[in-house]
Amino acid sequence: MVATDRVYQLIAEHTTDLVCIHDLENTIRFATPSSKSILGFHFEDIIGRKLTDFLAPEFVNEMDFSTLTRFFDHPGSRIRYQVRHGNSDRLRWLESTFSRIEEAGNAKYSLLSSTRDITESVHLTDDLMNALSTEQQLSRFKSNLYSVASHEFKTPLAVIQANIEMLKVKKNPKVLDMGLESMEEEIDRLNSMIADMLQLKKLTMGKTTLKLESLDLRAILEDVLKNDCQKAYPEIETSIHISQNKEVAVSGDYSLVRYIFSNLLINACKFSKDETPVKVSIDFDESFVKISIEDQGIGIPKEDQGSIFTSFYRATNVSNIQGTGVGLSIVKEFVDLHKGKISFESSPGEGSTFFIELPYTLDI
Repeated sequence: MVATDRVYQLIAEHTTDLVCIHDLENTIRFATPSSKSILGFHFEDIIGRKLTDFLAPEFVNEMDFSTLTRFFDHPGSRIRYQVRHGNSDRLRWLESTFSRIEEAGNAKYSLLSSTRDITESVHLTDDLMNALSTEQQLSRFKSNLYSVASHEFKTPLAVIQANIEMLKVKKNPKVLDMGLESMEEEIDRLNSMIADMLQLKKLTMGKTTLKLESLDLRAILEDVLKNDCQKAYPEIETSIHISQNKEVAVSGDYSLVRYIFSNLLINACKFSKDETPVKVSIDFDESFVKISIEDQGIGIPKEDQGSIFTSFYRATNVSNIQGTGVGLSIVKEFVDLHKGKISFESSPGEGSTFFIELPYTLDI
């Protein structure tokens, strides 16, 4: 019997798991020295307390506490929970199993618990799930990319091919000018779609970074209107209005901010009807600048508005208008990278207004 007691003592002193014996109220009456590594407290300091006393407040706030504590009272249960390690701010994940103590005539003790630190396992699982999620996103990206490439890229290529065949037969100057102009437009469209795909790929791979500099938003908008919108849609009237005639520089990445404005303004012109005007407004708040881009176009159907920033998603009323459905998702990501906000208001058949809020300063 003495030898057996010594074995029990050796096990208690050297086990890496925290083993506790609880009374009928689930209060700890015995604990192994491993409590120091598991909970961050000496085993004598946890006597008279309950395991639920060590739950991290962040974990408790996410759970129903009364339901949670019932798991600690039932033999045969296994529960994972989060604690603060000792008096530090370090969070650890623990897993405890409970079994009933069956001993004739024993009315003092009720449960035995065995607790181990599973923090590394949880983090490894999270890493694996994130990797799997990224892999699934890449898989969906590739699938959607192939679908778009096989559909949207065919049209400009077909137009280019048709013009080449026509120029082989008719070589007069007028036909030549018309054919070259048409092919240049389709090549620009192809380049734009390829640029969108490359931007989306960089975002998906997490390779987009900010190169911050002081930006003149009015100058960027004027450049977009002149070199993007007016060339592609010369019949659409565009204007910029700045509140209080105020000029304030904004910290941002020039190429990404230009992409945001270019995509939204091109869309406003593309989806306008009857050559209605596109209006741009810039307003200044205490902590951010707000840009609105308003058109009087076809609008966005109510059922599509919740998915409009999803990659490869196109509204149901734009089937006859070319596009890949990736531009707005890229715009949303670029605005998020700048710690900004993007929203919109839209009524089908009446038009849309997109709002972008960008902070004056940005710390990364």
